[in-house]
Amino acid sequence: MTYVQKAVAQLRCFLNIYLFGLLFFCVFRVLIVVTNLEQLNSIAEHQTSLLLQAFGMGIRFDTVISCYFLSLPLLVWGVLFLLKRLNSFWLRAGYVFIGILFPVGFFICSVDVPFFHYFFTRLNDTIFNWMGHAGFGFRMVLDEPRFFLFFFVFLVISGLYLWLLKKIRKRHEQYLPSKFEVRSMKQTEIMIVAFLLLLALDFLGIRGRTAEKSPILVGTAYFSNNPFINQLGLNPVFTLLRSWLDSNDPQNRDLHWLDEQDALKTMAQMLHHDPTYHTISPIARMQYNEAICKGRNVVLVIMESMSAAKMNRFGSKDNITPFLDSLANVSWSFDSMFSAGLHTYNGIYSSLFAHPALMKKHTMELVTIPRMAGFPNTLKSKGYHTIFFTTHDEMFDNMSGFLSANDVETIVGEKDYPSAEIKSTLGVPDEFMFRFSIPKLNALSAKGKPFFAAFMTGSDHDPHIIPTDHGFVPPKKKESLQIVAYADWSLRKFLEYASQQSWYNHTVFVFVADHGANWGDNTYDITLSYHHIPFVVFAPGITMAKSFPQLALQTDVFPTVTSLVTDSFINNSFGINLFKEKHDCIVFSADDKLACMNDSLLYFFRTDGGEKLYRYRHNDLTDYSTQFPQQAKQMRHNACSWLQTSQWLLKNEQTRLR
Repeated sequence: MTYVQKAVAQLRCFLNIYLFGLLFFCVFRVLIVVTNLEQLNSIAEHQTSLLLQAFGMGIRFDTVISCYFLSLPLLVWGVLFLLKRLNSFWLRAGYVFIGILFPVGFFICSVDVPFFHYFFTRLNDTIFNWMGHAGFGFRMVLDEPRFFLFFFVFLVISGLYLWLLKKIRKRHEQYLPSKFEVRSMKQTEIMIVAFLLLLALDFLGIRGRTAEKSPILVGTAYFSNNPFINQLGLNPVFTLLRSWLDSNDPQNRDLHWLDEQDALKTMAQMLHHDPTYHTISPIARMQYNEAICKGRNVVLVIMESMSAAKMNRFGSKDNITPFLDSLANVSWSFDSMFSAGLHTYNGIYSSLFAHPALMKKHTMELVTIPRMAGFPNTLKSKGYHTIFFTTHDEMFDNMSGFLSANDVETIVGEKDYPSAEIKSTLGVPDEFMFRFSIPKLNALSAKGKPFFAAFMTGSDHDPHIIPTDHGFVPPKKKESLQIVAYADWSLRKFLEYASQQSWYNHTVFVFVADHGANWGDNTYDITLSYHHIPFVVFAPGITMAKSFPQLALQTDVFPTVTSLVTDSFINNSFGINLFKEKHDCIVFSADDKLACMNDSLLYFFRTDGGEKLYRYRHNDLTDYSTQFPQQAKQMRHNACSWLQTSQWLLKNEQTRLR
């Protein structure tokens, strides 16, 4: 075999490594489709064509990752081949290198499948928020049976790829050059040019685009008006690494879209800051209330993943939330409530302390825990006891540390429950947590002072544990619907238990979600079902059926509910009293996306580029950002001001009351 023939044969081996990598990456993309078939219902026309285009886009992103993985072996093998020094040692070393990187990539893809199904976004660096709680996160994943299926697929694909890699390597060894081989000057020149062209192709594969100004970006995959199709083409190794690099870029560590003083001035106007309180913060103001429930206890239930889309009240036909739906008949229901973010720590932080979710930042895990004005601080200053219940490890997400530093006197979690009742990494079922809380609330009530009790439920989160030993009868529906029905049943049982206590008629019960869920059809890249959540206020003997249609945000829970139980307080938060005030717009975020919504328009932009403006009331997919540039500009300004002001308050320690 001639020198040139050996070079061509080696190139074929290299090409086979690349092609098999693409094939197995594609298998995980098929899994994404199979596990999210309901998303195809939103594609009315050209479904097959769009899927083919998405898979074609996927080849581009898979090529980027594959070319990264193969670049070092290509460079080393190529140089050694030209020098006639490529031997079995260097060949095997390159194959070991490839045999490590591609299975790691396949593992990331296997994690991405359930991650996407849950968050409706490809794997990104928010998964590293678990790193400080690796044991908890790892056990939570292992407790979820579906993960073992994807892990099994990962093992099969990795094993098959390594088997094929071994066969290619054995064939490759047959084409190693001999240092005694004779080659002409012309052959040498041709090989050098061919090698340089191959390196150029690899570099082009890494860039993903021929355009000079920018390499391939996440936004490149967004070629249609359908968010599922747009995300299908992405490779999770790419999105994970890109988001990690972006978040570690010094320019991204702080939000800096606007001049700080401009942002502060905008928020002072939006929140009607009273200059009298400028020494507290640029948004502080006195809030005067009618306090029709003055002195009552406050029980706040933050419901895990309870999207409004799960409720019949908001159009669901599944009939899995009969209690929440019936509760609205005797309560005040805020029907256009949106969560500040899409993680549980966002929900706790924003519901209790009325500050926004700062994109990817884990605000409860800051190195220095900020002191926050919110439910615990304000109500404790009014003579309330404060207590927080969670179903699982209270250290997860730094809940215990953050809440203890912010006037929550007692925190009840996994350490307090009988070990026999702990069913999974998520701890005890919701109903048991509620039942367990009753004696503790009775003890607080017996002290003669009102109490503020917050609950963070956990049952409606993977892994799903559906207890039937205390009277719950699962409906004959799929598991994802059964667990919602169980969570709703647990809420009913809680009110039944509470109604038998002396403090029941002297309490305001509040039900809100930490965030929603990827539920039903989602029209836009920012998943509205993940942000549209219920907000129900029930005060026995006082409330009656009344719906509030105006836009509301999770940050409004604190000032709105507190207005019912106390005459006045200094409001140093981003929330308003929904009984008296109205938002011109609301702002929420989903890690790498920031949204601003008013009564007719939804604006959002991605941190990796691109902005959209939609008429969301009619699920209109037309992008109006170029047609209404002033509206888009103003909404972006408001959204950026909202987050930058919160960031400024945290940095300057102006989140508390002095």
